[in-house]
Amino acid sequence: MKNRIIKSIYRFAADHGWLKSWHIFSFADYYDPSNMHFGNMRVFNDDFIEWKSGFWMHAHSNMEILTIMLEWEITHTDNMWNKATIKKWQIQTMSAWTWIRHSEENRSDKLVHLYQIWFLPTHNWNTPEYKDIDIKIENNKLNLLASNIEQEWLWYLDSDVKVYYWKYYKYEAFEYTLEKNRWLFLYMYKWELIINKTVLKEWDQLRFELEWIYDFISNSIDCEFVLIDVKL
Repeated sequence: MKNRIIKSIYRFAADHGWLKSWHIFSFADYYDPSNMHFGNMRVFNDDFIEWKSGFWMHAHSNMEILTIMLEWEITHTDNMWNKATIKKWQIQTMSAWTWIRHSEENRSDKLVHLYQIWFLPTHNWNTPEYKDIDIKIENNKLNLLASNIEQEWLWYLDSDVKVYYWKYYKYEAFEYTLEKNRWLFLYMYKWELIINKTVLKEWDQLRFELEWIYDFISNSIDCEFVLIDVKL
């Protein structure tokens, strides 16, 4: 087991003109057999979608898909008759269990920024589902966005994960306990964070595999990042 800090320069950059994406794990044209997944997290893409473009209708199966909107909005359409526009600080979950087909389009004249994250499901070949919801990010607090905990106020994923969004003011300290048989992934969105005297900057990531209580310190104003606790 090991703990790693991975700097932003090691992300894989894919430039398709209408789409600029940074792949954290092997995806599409990026293939690295040593970087296929992290626990049950299979995909983490940091996507920028140009105006009047998008992902046209395509299929998925046996995957839990979470989209976190960071800037502007995207229009979702699928073969279950769902149609919705997901805006900044909304999340979208899709249980793509039995060959769901969907499209995600930027119909605006603005640049869209989002994270798309895929998790391996606990169960296969179940009925597909789609949901979207507003999220309220509270400062200096752990904000749990999605998990396999079935509660009304929490967006459910059929995968043993906990997805958090954190936003901290400068010099705020906090800790996170990583339990046995769990791994911890962190991806920086804005500014700087200190962990074990190491500074993480925008688009850096950490992958921790050792059971421990980790101490973090925000090193700048409005430090923001996604933290994901996954099953091995």
